Amino acid sequence: MAGSQQLYEQALAHHRAGRLDEAATLYGKILIREPAHFGALHLLGVMEGQRGRYPQAAALIEQALQVDSGVAAAHANLGNARHALGLFDQALASYESALALQADHRTALMGQGKARWSLGRLSDALASYDAALAMAPDCAESLMNRGDILLALGRRTEGYIKDLFDSYAERFDTVLVDALQCRIPELLSELVRRSAPPARLDVLDIGCGTGLCGPLLRPLARRLTGIDLSDGMLAKARERAVYASLECVALGDYLALRDAEFDLVVAADVFVYLGDLAPVFAARRRALRAGGRFAFSVEAGESHDIELAATRRYRHSRAYLQRLAEAHGFGIEAIEDAVLRRNEGSKVDGHLALLRVAECR
Repeated sequence: MAGSQQLYEQALAHHRAGRLDEAATLYGKILIREPAHFGALHLLGVMEGQRGRYPQAAALIEQALQVDSGVAAAHANLGNARHALGLFDQALASYESALALQADHRTALMGQGKARWSLGRLSDALASYDAALAMAPDCAESLMNRGDILLALGRRTEGYIKDLFDSYAERFDTVLVDALQCRIPELLSELVRRSAPPARLDVLDIGCGTGLCGPLLRPLARRLTGIDLSDGMLAKARERAVYASLECVALGDYLALRDAEFDLVVAADVFVYLGDLAPVFAARRRALRAGGRFAFSVEAGESHDIELAATRRYRHSRAYLQRLAEAHGFGIEAIEDAVLRRNEGSKVDGHLALLRVAECR
C-alpha cells in the first residue's frame, strides 16, 4: 500500500507539471498493483480526456465511480467526457450527480450549462451560467458562454450586445486582456501606425468598449471619437480621458448621419457579432474622407465567406474581405494573418485589415 501511495504522489506531480506520459506510466503501475485504485482510475481517465481520447476517458472514470460514487469531481469529469462524445443527456446526468453531492461545484455548474445548451434548453443553460458567475464573476469561459447563449436565444441584435457588455463592463479588461490574452488593440494600432500620414487625424473608434484602443490611437488623433452600445463600457472608457467624444448609439444610426467626417475608422473585435459585412463597408466608406483608412479585425473563416463558429462568433474569410473592399471602392493596404487571442487555451486566428478610400470619390 505504501508503495502505491508513493507512486501515486509521483504520478500526481508529473500530471500537474504536464508530463502526461510519465504520469500515465505510474498510474498504470498503480493499477497493476491495485486495479480498484480510485485515484489512479479517475486521473488516468482525466488524462485520457486531456489527450482527446474520450471513450477511454469515460470508461476509466466510470470504473472509478464504481469504486467510490461520492466524489463530485469524478462525476463532473465523466460529464465532460460524455459531452465530448455527444452524449448530452448522459453528460447532464453526470453533472447533476456532481451537483447533488456538491451544490457549489463550479465546474459541474458550467458543464450543466453546456449540456443544457447542447440539448436546446437555452433558458436553463443561462441559469446555470448565472449561478457559476455568482461564484466566479471574472470567469472568462462563463462570461463568453453566457453571451453566446443570449445570442443563441435570438438576441443577435445590438440589444444583445448591449446587455452582454453592460453585464460585465467592470471586469471586461481583466477578462479580455488577462484571461483571453487579447492582442487586437495593439496589433491593429501597430498596423495603422505603419502607414499613417504625419498629419493628425479625425479618428472614429467603433465599438470602443472600455477604450482599450483609445490610448494607442490618441497619438495619431486630432480628435478621437468613440461609440458603443453599452453605457457601462463607455463609463469605463471615459475614465481613460483620451476621447474627445463618446456616444452611446447604434453603429448604423451613427454612421447614417456622417458623410466624409473621418480620416480613420477603427473596428477592433466588432465584426465577430455581425454576419454580412456589406452594409458595414458601405456605411464606413461614406463616413470616411478621400484617402481615409478603415482598419479592423475579424476572426478567420476556413471554408466559407461567413461562418458562425461554435463560439457563436462570426468568422470571415480573406477572400470575402477582398471582394467587399473592391465592391465598395476600397484599396487594400494590408490584410494580415494574426493570432488575436486565446479561447480555452487554444489560439484564435484572425485577419487584420487596413483599407483605403480612393483619393477621388
